[in-house]
Amino acid sequence: MIKQPILAELQYFVKSVSLLYKGVPLKDTGALVKSALHLLEDLPSTRDAVFDYFTLVFNNAVKVYMLSAEKNLPDPSVDDEAVQEIHEALERLVTVGPTAWCPVISSWCLKLLGEVCKKHCRRRPPDIRGACNLWLSCSAIRYLLSLSALCFEKLDQREMDECINEMLVIYGTHTPFFDWVVARLGGCFPLRVMSSMLSMGVARFTGDFDQPSESEVEVLSYLGLAHESDLRKALKSTLEHVASYKQPIPYLLMLAKASETISQALVAVFLELHDENRLPTLTVLPKNWPANIGLPYVLHTVAGLLLKMKKHAIRVTLILAKMSTQHSWCQELLEMMFIELETLVLDKHTAALLEDIIRDGMREMLWSSCTSDVPYLQQVAVRLILLASFKSNSVFHQTIVYLLSVSEPAMAVSTKPHLNALVRVLGGPHGTVDVPKVKPAFETAFEKILISPCKRVECWNILHNLVELLKLERTAILGSTLRKVNCTGIMHELLDRVLKIWENFMSRERQDDTQGGGCTVRATQEVQENANEPGKRVKNERPEPMETDEQHRLGTGSRTVTYKDLIHETVRLIECMDLGKSVTIGTAQTLKLSQLLVKYFFYCLKLSTAGTSVPSGTVPESLDESLNRVYSLLSKHCGHRKAARTAALRELLEGALFLYGDLFGSQAESQAYSFDKPDDLLIRLNQKQGIALNASRATVLHAGIIGQGPKIPSKKAVGPASEMQNHLLNAIVACCQDVNDHQATIDGFSYVSLLLVEMISPDVMYNGLPWPEEDFIRVTMERDLQIQRTFRHSPILWSILGLVACYRPSLCYCSVLLRALCASALHQWRSKTAETLNGQKTDLLYMTTKLLELMALAQLLPPPLSYLHIVLEYFDGPEIAYVLKECVWNYMKDHVPSPVLFVCDPTGFHWRDPLTSRPPLQYTNPLRNTMQKKLTKVGHLYHQMFVGPELRNPSASNSGQPTQQPLVQGYIVGGSGAGDQGPKAGPSGGFAAHALGPGQEPL
Repeated sequence: MIKQPILAELQYFVKSVSLLYKGVPLKDTGALVKSALHLLEDLPSTRDAVFDYFTLVFNNAVKVYMLSAEKNLPDPSVDDEAVQEIHEALERLVTVGPTAWCPVISSWCLKLLGEVCKKHCRRRPPDIRGACNLWLSCSAIRYLLSLSALCFEKLDQREMDECINEMLVIYGTHTPFFDWVVARLGGCFPLRVMSSMLSMGVARFTGDFDQPSESEVEVLSYLGLAHESDLRKALKSTLEHVASYKQPIPYLLMLAKASETISQALVAVFLELHDENRLPTLTVLPKNWPANIGLPYVLHTVAGLLLKMKKHAIRVTLILAKMSTQHSWCQELLEMMFIELETLVLDKHTAALLEDIIRDGMREMLWSSCTSDVPYLQQVAVRLILLASFKSNSVFHQTIVYLLSVSEPAMAVSTKPHLNALVRVLGGPHGTVDVPKVKPAFETAFEKILISPCKRVECWNILHNLVELLKLERTAILGSTLRKVNCTGIMHELLDRVLKIWENFMSRERQDDTQGGGCTVRATQEVQENANEPGKRVKNERPEPMETDEQHRLGTGSRTVTYKDLIHETVRLIECMDLGKSVTIGTAQTLKLSQLLVKYFFYCLKLSTAGTSVPSGTVPESLDESLNRVYSLLSKHCGHRKAARTAALRELLEGALFLYGDLFGSQAESQAYSFDKPDDLLIRLNQKQGIALNASRATVLHAGIIGQGPKIPSKKAVGPASEMQNHLLNAIVACCQDVNDHQATIDGFSYVSLLLVEMISPDVMYNGLPWPEEDFIRVTMERDLQIQRTFRHSPILWSILGLVACYRPSLCYCSVLLRALCASALHQWRSKTAETLNGQKTDLLYMTTKLLELMALAQLLPPPLSYLHIVLEYFDGPEIAYVLKECVWNYMKDHVPSPVLFVCDPTGFHWRDPLTSRPPLQYTNPLRNTMQKKLTKVGHLYHQMFVGPELRNPSASNSGQPTQQPLVQGYIVGGSGAGDQGPKAGPSGGFAAHALGPGQEPL
């Protein structure tokens, strides 16, 4: 039985509420609220009536708010005491009272929110954010939301599911006005709400044009923005656990098409499944899709989604390209995407997918795909890069630099994916004439080498790929992509960069040879210096990591890349650039290229003396191959540019005589004598002279060491080896020889003669062609002896002069050198100590013989004087001096060795006709008389030189000008040091074989 106070409260409540429904305002609203709350607590059977009253109160409050909002007035419900008291009482009941009240109050709040929003919203809000701004400005609505959220915290798992289902039911009946409530309250349990909404959406999806609804999209997007991970979990769960007869893929794609947030989350789910290798486990059955949604429509939808994605679009595209080997629809999908993308790009519109390439860090992934062995994956990556090049040229240039830096596959395969991609990228994007320039990319690659030369593998890759690229361009057909790009022409424009790189590598190789550590040693020294100076400020206190051999390896199991490899690869690049006559290069570049080619030539020779091969990447290369490349480059470069020939010849001769003389058996002045004995006191040296010198008042110039006699060289120059000599002579021939113009060849060797005079003669005076009177040699004796010493210390000079003598009349310009050698020989043969072959002057005999050989080869001495070098060994010292004076010196004095003495035959060769250049008897009779005294030794030679020609040509004998019969004798160009009894090395086949002109005799 109801107690009397409660009954009175009930009667009061019923009476007051009845008046409210009749429209009679109450005098004391607070008393009615308190009465309703008492009844709610003490009389549960009145719960529905009390909640109806509360609904009436909140309805009135919201109604007043909406009227005020339309007039832009503040919310009057803020001052509504009834609303506040109801909120406080219900909040206290939820927090303090039994938990059974939570489901009841939450259900009432959700139903009331749905009814109020639908009843008082006269137009649909623009979106959820706008609806939240509208409704949350009302205090009554805020109280209802806070009560609902408070109740949710008190619910258990079962009650929570029931509450969510009830909310979604209300959502289904009151949408779109209730959308914002679901979006706000769904944040309390986002995963459950989104999973339930997706399941419901898949269950009722039929493929109609209005599915999914706009409300579903807005609610899921709103929740997904704040709870991205929960949205991904919900999508992943929907894909995996929905029954196969109801495929979720079309529904999810429709959601993604309508919402960017959902599309990005769906992409993240796709990538997670791919990373977990779970994509093949997904069941895709197009036959279970709605009838109006087929595979082409889905593919077209996905293609459009890929274009609009701002994140991970590139990664998804590349995954689909990889999957195309197993699923044909992947390639069909990507082709649809590329058609739309190319249309957008050519119409100068933008696409989010391209922005992903330009702004985000997806370029490395694309570059890596360009080097893939999967052809379609490589094609997709290249097409994306080329389309992005429309918007950003930097993508185009950076891609070329990356592909140039890629190394070849470790395995021996016929295809080179990185080169295939590079050729395609160089062609530029199709459909436009505004193709990005390739030159900045090559400039960047070269700057990369110059900035980081210690990254040897990367530098070698760039150079090697450029070599391969130029070779491909050379073999490409006319009109092909590579021919249009004209990489060779671009390399010609960047020749100065290539030369700078070459020079840099050469200098670093020298530093490695002298310091033995390169970049590692320098880094260690810097760290030690900083450690020794604690107060010195450094940019980075942590030392940079030391470079190891692993960092300089081309690949697993491959060899280490050294600066030698980089130098040789740079030369190959120069060779592939084909710097022919049609290529115009500056004077500075011409001179620099000549200098570097000569330095590289001597560098190869030094490698050969060290016993090392010349490696090239992973395939060793022989020394001859490298030298043949140098000869080819020198011939091509010097043959088209006179300045190049001048510089190359000067560098060659300076290197052979001074800088790299040890390669050719030369020695310095200080190396010829030993100074091991200690010097005596001056008083002891004077005592050795005795008293006779002082008493005679004579002045004596002593040459040598007092008490030991004249200085005798302790060791002699060994002379050039046969291979080294031929290498040098071949290089000189390559610089001078012009197969199309023999006169140009003669000019080249004439310049060699002038350079030799410049480098060997220590005086600028008396360097003319004429030979003076014998008495004049006293003036130039010191210079002549210096020239003789130069020939003694650098035997390679004989080989060089022998080469010059083969190209008549080039040796005429070396007249001063020949004159100095002859003068010094004449002076020494006249001395008392001069002896012949078995004596101490074998070196003098060797020098005299070589001199006469040179003059005979150059046709400076006509027959029979041209055979003096053969009979010289049978003469004594005075006889040699007599013949040199009367036959050689006098003839050369009266017949100036000038180029005008030579005539040019129709074949272009210069020679002197023996019939017109026969020496008078005054120059031959001294030789005839001397040989007649030694007929027992030289009778056979005398017959060939004098008797035989006179018998064959009596008319010439009667006239006093006998015709000479040629004497077959091989000429030896080079040789070892003085006293060598073995065969001497001759010039290589490049210049030794010459067609003899009319009247020329082989020597």
